[in-house]
Amino acid sequence: METKKLNFAEVKQKIAEHLKTALGIEEFEITFAKQEEDVWRVNVEFEEKIGSVEWPISALFSIDVVSGEVKEFKKGYSWRF
Repeated sequence: METKKLNFAEVKQKIAEHLKTALGIEEFEITFAKQEEDVWRVNVEFEEKIGSVEWPISALFSIDVVSGEVKEFKKGYSWRF
């Protein structure tokens, strides 16, 4: 029996939940996503207010393709492919 893997829409929802909980971010853009074996590797960009200025911030995610667990999150980083 084949194990169900998260599709792109489900991965996007997991990222939305994580960004909302961790940083209070509701608007973001996925700039890169790639499923590699047992993990989704995803880059995102969002705006963050620092003082009176909004700055573009990048972040990377590694998400388990079966459980949807965020295995890695690094603000200020992005995957290089």
